[in-house]
Amino acid sequence: MLTAIGVGAGATACIGTSAGGALAPDAPVPVEARTWIREAKAACPDLPEPWIAAVMAQESGFRPDAYADDVNGGTWGLFQINESIWTGVYGHGFDADLDADGVRDIADPSIHARVGGEYLCDRLGGVREIRADHPDWASSRLPVLDALIIAHNAGESRLRTYPTIPTITAKFIENVNRRVAEWSAVPDAGLRSEISDDAAGTGPTNAPTPEPSGPLDTSGVGCLPGLGTGDVVVPPGTPHDVATAVRTAMSYVGVTSGWHQLCDRLACRAYGYVGSGYPTAAEHWRQMVATGNAHPDDACPPLGSFVFWRTGRPAGHVSVVVQADPGCDPEKIMVTSNGAFDSATGNHGGVYLLSFARLNAGYVNGTGYLGWSNPVCQGAKLPEGTQHPAPSRW
Repeated sequence: MLTAIGVGAGATACIGTSAGGALAPDAPVPVEARTWIREAKAACPDLPEPWIAAVMAQESGFRPDAYADDVNGGTWGLFQINESIWTGVYGHGFDADLDADGVRDIADPSIHARVGGEYLCDRLGGVREIRADHPDWASSRLPVLDALIIAHNAGESRLRTYPTIPTITAKFIENVNRRVAEWSAVPDAGLRSEISDDAAGTGPTNAPTPEPSGPLDTSGVGCLPGLGTGDVVVPPGTPHDVATAVRTAMSYVGVTSGWHQLCDRLACRAYGYVGSGYPTAAEHWRQMVATGNAHPDDACPPLGSFVFWRTGRPAGHVSVVVQADPGCDPEKIMVTSNGAFDSATGNHGGVYLLSFARLNAGYVNGTGYLGWSNPVCQGAKLPEGTQHPAPSRW
């Protein structure tokens, strides 16, 4: 019988905060629209770029001149803003062309992106006030960006009626969350990566000081639901030590802090070790090669194995395989990793579940993979009966 292992309802509901978030280079967003997205984010730094892009795609398909008629006189532009709201934020109506370039400001993408960002920030502030005043409302337990969509698309009064909201609003939220998950970047480690190395340099003296692990944040105060979470399947007949390691590794998914630059420690934690016993992931790999435990360039790692990358930094990266695939499909092979979505969630040293393909794409433009090794560690063992997730500082 196949065993499904998840990360719990809390993790699926919410991880971290809304701050930060990079738009993936391969996200299907027009080049010119990326500038507009950055302008909107500059006006409202709390909004992640992938979320801004997803809302813009939903509202206008990135068309600055998009128009939709309604009983309130219609909505215009990238964020489909009506004239009352536009005038309230911008100070001028739909007919204004203050720069006299022949394009009404509502349809000028740079102006609209900036004003739209200001509007969304104002509305976000209003949503937060409502949630603070009415913590008992069902909508106050939603991720704040979902609540913001409800307020934007259906009006703040719908926060009181949630879960009764218009079908179109529910679909709006679904589409935005799907795009956010697909369009969020795992940054290249050679260019200020958010995917943590195990140390800033080589050698024990440079190893980072472990931070206390943070609990899963289920407050819903600004998060990207489902990003870096999910379920894996352990096949029947899996050796007990491997199955236990997978369950242990998955218990850390959703932790929001404490694992910054501690990838090697996190990998060996799955097998019951305090840490790896190696100064860096790069040195761990070198020792695996030297002792015959490594399988260089083999992109079909088995369940429970360690997978290693060059990252453009001295320390390298390692993750543990929590779902293998007989067909070696990198999209179906799943690993856990520290830091992978810290930028998009606002976490610091969080732990995430993601595909081998997605993690691989983030390292040296997809050319950093070294291979997999047997799960060999030489650190101290954790005490019997340790409850996981355990703090990184032990």
